[in-house]
Amino acid sequence: MDKLNAINLFCRVIETQSFTQAAQQEKISLAMASKLVAQLEEHLNVRLLQRTTRKITPTEAGLLFYQRCQPILTELRDAESCISDTASSLHGTLRISVPMDFSSRFIAPNLGSFVETYPNIKLDIEFTDRRVDVIAEGYDLVLRIGKLEDSSLVAKRIAQAEHVIVASPTYLETYGTPTSTDELEEHQCLMYGEQNFWQFNENGTNVKCKLDGIIHSNNGHSLVKMAKSNLGIINIPKFLVKDELMTGELISILPHLKQEKLDISLLYPHRRYLSPKVKVAIEFLSKLMDEQRAYL
Repeated sequence: MDKLNAINLFCRVIETQSFTQAAQQEKISLAMASKLVAQLEEHLNVRLLQRTTRKITPTEAGLLFYQRCQPILTELRDAESCISDTASSLHGTLRISVPMDFSSRFIAPNLGSFVETYPNIKLDIEFTDRRVDVIAEGYDLVLRIGKLEDSSLVAKRIAQAEHVIVASPTYLETYGTPTSTDELEEHQCLMYGEQNFWQFNENGTNVKCKLDGIIHSNNGHSLVKMAKSNLGIINIPKFLVKDELMTGELISILPHLKQEKLDISLLYPHRRYLSPKVKVAIEFLSKLMDEQRAYL
């Protein structure tokens, strides 16, 4: 027996004084309505209703049971309504974690339209390059760039970014422009993190270019600044140097060296019962990346 449904049906019978109307309200058959009340009486080992051909009235025990159960059912309906309203409305706080340099260039300047469209959503955005724990730290949505680790999170790729090899005009005038991986290995290269090689596809062949970088940094924006200061060559996501390439402060070299593209992905804890605020954020960021695709 589904006890909650049986109690709910019993209360409907009391309120309508009719098995037929109660069954119609609960969208079940008359036979099922009668069966549920009979099972409830058997479970409680007491008669709850007096049935005659003309009317249905509660027994003393039935009236007492109804008086105790009816407020509980009302509270349950109110709770369901509250949750339903929350799930279908666009308000509340949206916690997001995004990469610092990428998001400073592409997301932060474009948030105005999101705020204008969804004024009741409060944004709590962390700009960081650290790998956050989405569930443990309570994030609704995380944007990541690069290869994703296996996890229970839902991942949605919204764009891909290209790598480019660049250097300043002054550096290239001073040290020459490399035309192959062999020549590149002889140059001063600025490396991201603990890198000691760059991997390319050169004329259909996979090549690992081993480099002894003169400077290592865990910040892409800093590497760009160092390259602009003529300190060496960098291999960097195109979006980090889009402005410098347009102004000529940095020049793209070795275009025949192909590299695997970087996935730009959104991660979130669950696919089912996704809240409306997360859905609109995913739609907004996906559309934004489509608009910015030329710079990626």
